[in-house]
Formats: sequence, C-alpha cells, structure tokens
Amino acid sequence: MTILSAKDIEKLNVACTALMEEEKIRHVGVINTLGHLIAGGFKKGIPSLLTDDKVRMVYMQMQLDLHMRQDLDEILGPIDYIASRRKNQLIITVPIDENLVLISAEPNADDKKIIKKAEELFDAITITSI
Repeated sequence: MTILSAKDIEKLNVACTALMEEEKIRHVGVINTLGHLIAGGFKKGIPSLLTDDKVRMVYMQMQLDLHMRQDLDEILGPIDYIASRRKNQLIITVPIDENLVLISAEPNADDKKIIKKAEELFDAITITSI
C-alpha cells in the first residue's frame, strides 16, 4: 500500500470537491486499498442513505469487488470504471492507481457525463507518495 503525502490527499480532495459540483452527485470519495476513505465525502447538506457502519462496509466492499475483478486484467484489460444503477442510487467506481474513486448520485444522473468528468479530474493528478 502506497502512503500518500498530505499534498497528494489535498489534490484528491480538490478533485472530489470539483466533481461534487455536478448537480445530482451525492458523494465523491477516494477509498484506499484497505477500504478507508482518504479524501472527499458526502456533499454538504445531503444525508447518506446508509448508516455510518453501512457506509464503511460499502467502502470495503467496493475495494474488494475491484480487486476481484482485476484478476481478469491480463485477459480482458484493465478496468476503466464500474457502474451500477439501483432504484435509489447510481454508484460508480473509477480506479486510480491502488485507490478508487467512489461516486454516488441520484439514480437518474447521467453516468457517462459523471465518468468523463471524474476521469478528467483524477487523471490530471500526479501522485508523489512518501
């Protein structure tokens, strides 16, 4: 696991905040390999649909899901993003290095627009870990 500097975490927070400006986004966070939130969070004034314990469980679940899917990278190529649309929420994960960006939005949000903006924001970040 790569340890990120405070400067790297601030860059990730800035990107999370910029992506949260999208109207229907509820949450943008960067999750490390252990399933812990290291940057971002919920948009101000928007409550989580889940309890804090369930949110932490989702963070770990998304990281585990990504790692399991990466077992096929040699055959199918690396994952660009994973999107799932549920009745009450759109969930998108975008891998960045060892971490992943977890985005939740209203179910009627434009997933392609969100993914494009997320890739633009996070691909522009250069990580200079400790």
